Amino acid sequence: MNFFEAQDKAHRRTGFLIGMLTAGLIAMTVGLYFVVMLTVHLVGGWTAMEESRAAKDGGRYRPDAIERWAEIELGTWWSIDVLLVTFGIMLLLVGGGFLFRYLQLRRGGQAVAEMMGGVRLLPDTSDSQQRRALNVVEEMSIASGVPVPPVYEIPDDSINAFAAGHTVDQAAIGLTRGCISLPREELQGVVAHEFSHIFNGDMRLNLRLIAVINGVMVLGITGLLMARYVGWSILMSGGGRRSSNDKGSGLMIAVGIIVLGWMIAAIGFMGTLVARIIQAAISRQREFLADASAVQFTRNPDGIAGALARIAKRPMKTRIAGEASQFNHMFFSQAVPALFATHPPLDLRISRITGGRAIDVSPLAEKDAPEESASTDSPMSGLAATAVAIGHVHQAIASAGDINKAPVDWTRQMIASIPLVLRDAAHTPQAARALIAAMLIEDSPKDDEVVSRQQEAIHRLLPSHEATRVADLAPSVANLDAAARIPLLDLTSAAVQSLSPTQSQELRTLVEALVAADRKVSRFEWVVALIVDAMLDRGGEPSHSARRTINSMTSSVWSILSVVAFAGGMDEQEVNAAVQAACDQLGMKVKDKGASGVSLAALGEAVHDLRSLKFSERRRLLEAVVSIVDHDGQTTIAEAEIVRAVAEVLAVPMPPIVPDSALG
Repeated sequence: MNFFEAQDKAHRRTGFLIGMLTAGLIAMTVGLYFVVMLTVHLVGGWTAMEESRAAKDGGRYRPDAIERWAEIELGTWWSIDVLLVTFGIMLLLVGGGFLFRYLQLRRGGQAVAEMMGGVRLLPDTSDSQQRRALNVVEEMSIASGVPVPPVYEIPDDSINAFAAGHTVDQAAIGLTRGCISLPREELQGVVAHEFSHIFNGDMRLNLRLIAVINGVMVLGITGLLMARYVGWSILMSGGGRRSSNDKGSGLMIAVGIIVLGWMIAAIGFMGTLVARIIQAAISRQREFLADASAVQFTRNPDGIAGALARIAKRPMKTRIAGEASQFNHMFFSQAVPALFATHPPLDLRISRITGGRAIDVSPLAEKDAPEESASTDSPMSGLAATAVAIGHVHQAIASAGDINKAPVDWTRQMIASIPLVLRDAAHTPQAARALIAAMLIEDSPKDDEVVSRQQEAIHRLLPSHEATRVADLAPSVANLDAAARIPLLDLTSAAVQSLSPTQSQELRTLVEALVAADRKVSRFEWVVALIVDAMLDRGGEPSHSARRTINSMTSSVWSILSVVAFAGGMDEQEVNAAVQAACDQLGMKVKDKGASGVSLAALGEAVHDLRSLKFSERRRLLEAVVSIVDHDGQTTIAEAEIVRAVAEVLAVPMPPIVPDSALG
């Protein structure tokens, strides 16, 4: 799988869906137009017949305005007025239904989880099964380079899960209570399956399908309401308030509304049927791909196969709250019965994974023992300074969206090497800011003036209990292996996104103040600034656009390239040369701009802009960043982490660079 092509294709498919919606809107408008014109002809013919009958009896028929207009239209099947009115009705109903659902789902995965009664798992939960589920998601996230997504528990005992969101870095994972209780290997297989949906761009398409189907359904529901309530009410009232001489006309209008309503409902539900068929067909194929990817990620086919076998062995009727039927195609297995199956048969999925080998599953334990840390027998120290081949970095970019067991095992060992007090702080919103501050302080020179400025900023921007926590965490941070610093920072993602807008702004200001305290910016400080900016930007208004090019945002691209060059420890002349070479590589012209003037505020603006780049452009930018990192012909793990930080800004899931010595 090529992650960059998959993501761009997903955005193109979104445009294709909008095109399909427009085409469907036109087709249904034509159908509705002829239904309305048929109704007009029936009313006009009936009016002409009543006038003729009244004339024979020596009386006079008094048609209302609609009946007079219908009689005038008799004999023609073309009316621009009817067409415009019909199109306006369609646009209001179908377009309004689509827009309503789209806005409802604008927050992406979190909105979906909450609509199904999901409760977010707290990063600092003490429940052993919830803690294990969070650990599995964290390991998979850091091993793949995806920001740690929020995890929601769906209050249902069936075994199911979903991933939802508009973008890779704003996804959410939903796990049912039954799924959370699975053995670790099976849970890891399910989570890997959902991460595949994130990498393959399925989430964005799934949410758009829901909005499209909702828009089409509105037309059918409107037709039903016309037939069952409006027309029926007129019929039951004897034709409304018309005189006794005109009861026949009132009856005709009531019957006409009922027939028209059923015809409109038929058009709407026919469109819904076609949309459901498309939805089911797309979903079934994507499930096979996600199963195969989960095996590739974990190198353990028995994990995901065991979860599927357990579902087949113990099928449970779901009690998921809300509109689970509309989200059926997003689940790990089919959540509710449907006319068109959104998932392949379980036996077929298991057979494809295991090659026909039988899978036996053990009974679930009522409560697991507390989650144990991975073994840390492998030496972890000193790896940040290890030299790596630049080809490893290129390979990591090319492997975006593809992870395997080695990075997952490496990540688990790395996380296990982090002291528990630091992991607990990373998982706690009340301590995450203090942890980030402690990490920045430990990277700074121990100059009295610098320390004084840092302490002043900490006590000014943090509550007293958080300021005290900075000092408590400092010794553990000082003893932390350099290679574990970025994984530890990644662990704070969920806690940082739980901060209020005021707390988020305080954190941004705090990072700027601590970085500026020593009048220079180190490589690690740039990486922290990049990643924290990306975390805070994800917590804001989601950006669903990814269509811009590098040449449309040269200022933001230049800012990122300059930051990378400065973080590499070059002097100003080398920085300018490296940035200029990268700009030439991108075919980007920069107007006489030296690379020494990038502020952290400008960096924050650049982070926000770059999230709207096309994914093919993001790959080009990452390759340019690599050329800067390798400007001196030597690359270390710490320098490679700069590339990974930029990848996180760009929402590109770049796996960690695992040294050969660690793999051995």
